[in-house]
Amino acid sequence: MDLKQLEAFVYVVKLNSFSKAADTIYLSQPTISAHISSLEKELGTQLLVRSTKEVYPTKVGVEFFSYAQNMLALRDQAIQSVSGLGHNSRGEISVLSSSVPAQYLLPEIVTAFRRRYPNIIIRVHQSNSNLVSAKLGNCYYDFGIVGTKIQGNKFIQEPFCDDTLVFVYPADLDMDEAIIGKNLVDFIRSQPFIMRETGSGTLQELDRYLKKHDLSLDDLKPACYMDSTQGVMQAVSSGMGISFLSKAATALYVQMGLVKTIEVDHQFFLRRFYLLLKKDMVLSPVQKLFVDFIAQYYYGIKEPA
Repeated sequence: MDLKQLEAFVYVVKLNSFSKAADTIYLSQPTISAHISSLEKELGTQLLVRSTKEVYPTKVGVEFFSYAQNMLALRDQAIQSVSGLGHNSRGEISVLSSSVPAQYLLPEIVTAFRRRYPNIIIRVHQSNSNLVSAKLGNCYYDFGIVGTKIQGNKFIQEPFCDDTLVFVYPADLDMDEAIIGKNLVDFIRSQPFIMRETGSGTLQELDRYLKKHDLSLDDLKPACYMDSTQGVMQAVSSGMGISFLSKAATALYVQMGLVKTIEVDHQFFLRRFYLLLKKDMVLSPVQKLFVDFIAQYYYGIKEPA
Protein backbone atom coordinates (compact mmCIF):
# COMPACT_ATOMS: atom_id res chain seq x y z
CA MET A 1 0.00 0.00 0.00
CA ASP A 2 1.39 3.39 -0.94
CA LEU A 3 0.16 6.97 -0.69
CA LYS A 4 -0.59 7.27 -4.41
CA GLN A 5 -3.05 4.39 -4.12
CA LEU A 6 -4.72 6.02 -1.11
CA GLU A 7 -4.89 9.38 -2.86
CA ALA A 8 -6.50 7.83 -5.95
CA PHE A 9 -9.10 6.05 -3.80
CA VAL A 10 -9.94 9.14 -1.71
CA TYR A 11 -10.46 11.38 -4.73
CA VAL A 12 -12.56 8.84 -6.62
CA VAL A 13 -14.85 8.53 -3.58
CA LYS A 14 -15.06 12.30 -2.98
CA LEU A 15 -15.74 13.13 -6.65
CA ASN A 16 -17.77 10.00 -7.56
CA SER A 17 -15.71 9.71 -10.71
CA PHE A 18 -12.50 8.12 -11.99
CA SER A 19 -12.07 10.79 -14.66
CA LYS A 20 -12.58 13.73 -12.27
CA ALA A 21 -10.15 12.15 -9.80
CA ALA A 22 -7.60 11.73 -12.58
CA ASP A 23 -7.93 15.40 -13.59
CA THR A 24 -7.67 16.58 -9.99
CA ILE A 25 -4.47 14.76 -9.07
CA TYR A 26 -2.93 14.92 -12.57
CA LEU A 27 -2.87 11.21 -13.35
CA SER A 28 -4.37 9.30 -16.26
CA GLN A 29 -7.64 7.45 -15.73
CA PRO A 30 -6.02 4.03 -16.38
CA THR A 31 -3.42 4.85 -13.71
CA ILE A 32 -6.18 5.73 -11.22
CA SER A 33 -7.94 2.43 -12.01
CA ALA A 34 -4.70 0.50 -11.63
CA HIS A 35 -3.93 2.11 -8.25
CA ILE A 36 -7.36 1.21 -6.88
CA SER A 37 -7.30 -2.33 -8.29
CA SER A 38 -3.90 -2.88 -6.67
CA LEU A 39 -5.20 -1.48 -3.37
CA GLU A 40 -8.25 -3.76 -3.43
CA LYS A 41 -6.07 -6.76 -4.26
CA GLU A 42 -3.68 -5.94 -1.41
CA LEU A 43 -6.53 -5.50 1.08
CA GLY A 44 -8.39 -8.55 -0.22
CA THR A 45 -11.72 -6.75 -0.48
CA GLN A 46 -13.77 -4.60 -2.85
CA LEU A 47 -13.66 -0.89 -1.97
CA LEU A 48 -15.70 0.57 -4.84
CA VAL A 49 -18.85 -0.38 -6.71
CA ARG A 50 -18.37 0.47 -10.37
CA SER A 51 -21.22 0.84 -12.86
CA THR A 52 -21.65 2.53 -16.22
CA LYS A 53 -23.35 5.53 -14.55
CA GLU A 54 -21.68 5.96 -11.16
CA VAL A 55 -19.03 4.82 -8.75
CA TYR A 56 -19.47 4.69 -4.98
CA PRO A 57 -17.81 3.02 -1.98
CA THR A 58 -18.87 -0.32 -0.56
CA LYS A 59 -19.58 -0.55 3.18
CA VAL A 60 -15.95 -1.57 3.70
CA GLY A 61 -14.89 1.26 1.40
CA VAL A 62 -16.72 3.81 3.54
CA GLU A 63 -14.94 2.54 6.65
CA PHE A 64 -11.56 2.49 4.92
CA PHE A 65 -12.07 6.01 3.53
CA SER A 66 -11.65 7.65 6.96
CA TYR A 67 -8.35 5.85 7.54
CA ALA A 68 -7.10 6.71 4.04
CA GLN A 69 -8.05 10.37 4.41
CA ASN A 70 -6.38 10.58 7.82
CA MET A 71 -3.17 8.99 6.49
CA LEU A 72 -3.05 11.55 3.69
CA ALA A 73 -3.66 14.34 6.20
CA LEU A 74 -0.72 13.11 8.28
CA ARG A 75 1.43 13.08 5.14
CA ASP A 76 0.48 16.70 4.45
CA GLN A 77 1.21 17.66 8.05
CA ALA A 78 4.68 16.12 7.74
CA ILE A 79 5.34 18.05 4.53
CA GLN A 80 4.13 21.27 6.15
CA SER A 81 6.45 20.82 9.11
CA VAL A 82 9.40 20.83 6.73
CA SER A 83 8.37 23.23 3.96
CA GLY A 84 5.79 25.44 5.69
CA LEU A 85 2.35 26.45 4.48
CA GLY A 86 1.43 29.90 3.27
CA HIS A 87 -0.23 32.09 0.69
CA ASN A 88 0.39 29.64 -2.15
CA SER A 89 -1.16 26.63 -0.39
CA ARG A 90 -3.18 24.40 -2.71
CA GLY A 91 -6.11 22.11 -2.03
CA GLU A 92 -9.85 21.65 -1.98
CA ILE A 93 -12.43 21.75 0.83
CA SER A 94 -16.03 20.53 0.72
CA VAL A 95 -18.61 22.12 3.07
CA LEU A 96 -22.21 20.96 3.59
CA SER A 97 -24.22 23.83 5.05
CA SER A 98 -27.77 24.62 6.08
CA SER A 99 -29.47 27.29 3.97
CA VAL A 100 -28.87 30.51 5.96
CA PRO A 101 -25.09 30.17 6.30
CA ALA A 102 -24.83 28.74 2.77
CA GLN A 103 -26.66 31.71 1.24
CA TYR A 104 -25.77 34.62 3.52
CA LEU A 105 -22.57 33.86 5.48
CA LEU A 106 -20.35 31.57 3.43
CA PRO A 107 -20.16 33.75 0.29
CA GLU A 108 -18.51 36.47 2.37
CA ILE A 109 -16.29 34.02 4.28
CA VAL A 110 -15.15 32.18 1.15
CA THR A 111 -14.39 35.45 -0.64
CA ALA A 112 -12.18 36.60 2.24
CA PHE A 113 -10.55 33.16 2.58
CA ARG A 114 -9.67 32.98 -1.11
CA ARG A 115 -8.28 36.50 -0.98
CA ARG A 116 -5.67 35.09 1.40
CA TYR A 117 -5.40 31.60 -0.14
CA PRO A 118 -6.32 31.94 -3.84
CA ASN A 119 -5.28 28.38 -4.74
CA ILE A 120 -7.65 26.66 -2.31
CA ILE A 121 -11.04 25.79 -3.80
CA ILE A 122 -14.16 25.64 -1.59
CA ARG A 123 -17.13 23.54 -2.67
CA VAL A 124 -20.31 24.62 -0.84
CA HIS A 125 -23.31 22.27 -0.80
CA GLN A 126 -26.67 23.14 0.76
CA SER A 127 -29.17 21.13 2.80
CA ASN A 128 -31.21 21.63 5.99
CA SER A 129 -29.74 21.35 9.49
CA ASN A 130 -31.00 17.80 10.16
CA LEU A 131 -29.76 16.48 6.82
CA VAL A 132 -26.37 18.19 7.26
CA SER A 133 -25.68 16.10 10.37
CA ALA A 134 -27.01 12.95 8.66
CA LYS A 135 -25.02 13.39 5.45
CA LEU A 136 -21.79 14.60 7.04
CA GLY A 137 -21.01 11.05 8.12
CA ASN A 138 -20.40 9.97 4.53
CA CYS A 139 -17.27 10.48 2.49
CA TYR A 140 -18.16 13.49 0.39
CA TYR A 141 -17.97 16.43 2.80
CA ASP A 142 -15.17 17.68 5.02
CA PHE A 143 -17.21 19.99 7.29
CA GLY A 144 -20.79 20.89 8.12
CA ILE A 145 -22.31 24.23 9.13
CA VAL A 146 -25.69 24.41 10.86
CA GLY A 147 -27.88 27.00 12.57
CA THR A 148 -28.86 24.89 15.56
CA LYS A 149 -26.93 22.60 17.90
CA ILE A 150 -27.01 18.94 16.87
CA GLN A 151 -28.03 16.41 19.52
CA GLY A 152 -25.53 13.73 20.51
CA ASN A 153 -21.75 13.61 20.48
CA LYS A 154 -21.05 12.41 16.94
CA PHE A 155 -19.36 15.68 15.94
CA ILE A 156 -17.21 18.39 17.44
CA GLN A 157 -19.41 21.50 17.26
CA GLU A 158 -17.51 24.79 17.18
CA PRO A 159 -19.65 27.97 17.52
CA PHE A 160 -18.36 30.72 15.25
CA CYS A 161 -21.14 33.26 14.61
CA ASP A 162 -24.29 34.59 16.28
CA ASP A 163 -27.49 35.77 14.63
CA THR A 164 -31.09 36.27 15.71
CA LEU A 165 -34.45 35.39 14.23
CA VAL A 166 -36.78 38.29 13.44
CA PHE A 167 -40.47 38.47 12.63
CA VAL A 168 -40.85 39.46 8.97
CA TYR A 169 -43.95 40.67 7.14
CA PRO A 170 -44.78 42.32 3.78
CA ALA A 171 -43.85 45.99 3.51
CA ASP A 172 -47.32 46.93 2.25
CA LEU A 173 -49.10 45.30 5.19
CA ASP A 174 -50.61 48.33 6.90
CA MET A 175 -49.98 47.54 10.57
CA ASP A 176 -48.53 49.52 13.46
CA GLU A 177 -45.29 47.86 14.62
CA ALA A 178 -46.01 48.74 18.24
CA ILE A 179 -49.41 47.01 18.03
CA ILE A 180 -47.94 43.98 16.30
CA GLY A 181 -45.15 43.71 18.86
CA LYS A 182 -47.54 43.95 21.79
CA ASN A 183 -49.92 41.31 20.41
CA LEU A 184 -47.49 39.34 18.31
CA VAL A 185 -48.67 35.85 19.23
CA ASP A 186 -52.29 36.65 18.36
CA PHE A 187 -51.16 38.35 15.16
CA ILE A 188 -49.11 35.32 14.12
CA ARG A 189 -52.10 33.03 14.62
CA SER A 190 -54.35 35.26 12.51
CA GLN A 191 -52.13 35.58 9.42
CA PRO A 192 -51.13 33.18 6.61
CA PHE A 193 -47.74 31.81 7.63
CA ILE A 194 -44.87 30.84 5.30
CA MET A 195 -43.37 27.68 6.79
CA ARG A 196 -39.90 26.17 6.43
CA GLU A 197 -39.59 22.45 5.78
CA THR A 198 -39.22 19.83 8.52
CA GLY A 199 -35.59 19.67 9.63
CA SER A 200 -34.96 23.38 9.24
CA GLY A 201 -33.12 25.03 12.14
CA THR A 202 -35.38 28.09 11.75
CA LEU A 203 -38.47 25.90 12.14
CA GLN A 204 -37.03 24.30 15.27
CA GLU A 205 -36.42 27.73 16.83
CA LEU A 206 -39.95 28.87 15.93
CA ASP A 207 -41.37 25.73 17.55
CA ARG A 208 -39.49 26.56 20.76
CA TYR A 209 -40.91 30.09 20.74
CA LEU A 210 -44.48 28.90 20.25
CA LYS A 211 -44.18 26.34 23.05
CA LYS A 212 -43.03 29.15 25.33
CA HIS A 213 -46.48 30.70 24.70
CA ASP A 214 -48.35 27.37 25.07
CA LEU A 215 -48.80 27.05 21.32
CA SER A 216 -47.53 24.68 18.65
CA LEU A 217 -46.86 24.76 14.93
CA ASP A 218 -50.34 23.26 14.46
CA ASP A 219 -51.85 26.54 15.73
CA LEU A 220 -50.50 28.44 12.71
CA LYS A 221 -52.25 28.94 9.38
CA PRO A 222 -49.74 27.65 6.79
CA ALA A 223 -49.93 29.39 3.44
CA CYS A 224 -47.17 27.25 1.94
CA TYR A 225 -43.99 25.34 2.81
CA MET A 226 -40.61 26.41 1.42
CA ASP A 227 -37.35 24.46 1.49
CA SER A 228 -35.13 27.55 1.44
CA THR A 229 -34.79 30.88 3.21
CA GLN A 230 -34.75 32.62 -0.17
CA GLY A 231 -38.10 31.06 -1.04
CA VAL A 232 -39.66 32.25 2.22
CA MET A 233 -38.29 35.74 1.68
CA GLN A 234 -39.71 35.96 -1.83
CA ALA A 235 -43.09 34.71 -0.63
CA VAL A 236 -43.25 37.26 2.19
CA SER A 237 -42.14 40.15 -0.02
CA SER A 238 -44.82 39.24 -2.57
CA GLY A 239 -47.50 39.49 0.12
CA MET A 240 -48.30 35.78 0.55
CA GLY A 241 -47.93 35.85 4.33
CA ILE A 242 -45.64 36.33 7.33
CA SER A 243 -42.76 34.33 8.79
CA PHE A 244 -39.69 34.26 11.03
CA LEU A 245 -36.28 34.46 9.38
CA SER A 246 -32.63 35.04 10.14
CA LYS A 247 -31.82 38.73 10.58
CA ALA A 248 -28.81 38.28 8.31
CA ALA A 249 -31.10 36.97 5.57
CA THR A 250 -33.58 39.86 5.78
CA ALA A 251 -31.10 42.75 5.74
CA LEU A 252 -31.04 43.38 1.97
CA TYR A 253 -34.83 43.04 1.60
CA VAL A 254 -35.40 45.51 4.45
CA GLN A 255 -32.95 47.93 2.85
CA MET A 256 -34.81 47.67 -0.46
CA GLY A 257 -38.17 48.30 1.26
CA LEU A 258 -39.64 44.91 0.28
CA VAL A 259 -40.31 43.63 3.80
CA LYS A 260 -40.42 44.91 7.36
CA THR A 261 -39.07 43.18 10.44
CA ILE A 262 -39.54 43.30 14.19
CA GLU A 263 -36.99 41.97 16.66
CA VAL A 264 -38.80 39.78 19.18
CA ASP A 265 -37.40 38.47 22.44
CA HIS A 266 -33.82 38.99 21.27
CA GLN A 267 -32.20 36.80 23.93
CA PHE A 268 -34.61 33.94 23.30
CA PHE A 269 -34.14 34.10 19.55
CA LEU A 270 -30.35 34.48 19.73
CA ARG A 271 -29.12 31.92 17.24
CA ARG A 272 -25.68 30.40 16.97
CA PHE A 273 -24.07 28.86 13.92
CA TYR A 274 -21.80 25.85 14.40
CA LEU A 275 -18.97 24.37 12.38
CA LEU A 276 -19.23 20.56 12.55
CA LEU A 277 -16.09 18.42 12.47
CA LYS A 278 -16.01 14.64 12.45
CA LYS A 279 -14.54 13.43 15.73
CA ASP A 280 -12.15 10.92 14.17
CA MET A 281 -10.96 13.31 11.46
CA VAL A 282 -7.30 14.28 11.20
CA LEU A 283 -7.21 17.76 9.68
CA SER A 284 -4.97 18.29 6.70
CA PRO A 285 -3.02 21.58 6.78
CA VAL A 286 -5.40 23.10 4.22
CA GLN A 287 -8.44 22.03 6.25
CA LYS A 288 -6.88 23.48 9.39
CA LEU A 289 -6.34 26.79 7.58
CA PHE A 290 -10.07 26.91 6.88
CA VAL A 291 -11.09 25.96 10.44
CA ASP A 292 -8.77 28.59 11.95
CA PHE A 293 -9.88 31.24 9.46
CA ILE A 294 -13.59 30.77 10.08
CA ALA A 295 -13.04 30.84 13.85
CA GLN A 296 -11.16 34.15 13.62
CA TYR A 297 -13.38 35.77 11.01
CA TYR A 298 -16.36 36.45 13.23
CA TYR A 299 -14.23 37.58 16.12
CA GLY A 300 -13.58 40.73 14.12
CA ILE A 301 -10.36 39.66 12.42
CA LYS A 302 -11.64 40.28 8.89
CA GLU A 303 -9.70 40.68 5.70
CA PRO A 304 -9.61 44.21 4.28
CA ALA A 305 -11.94 44.80 1.34
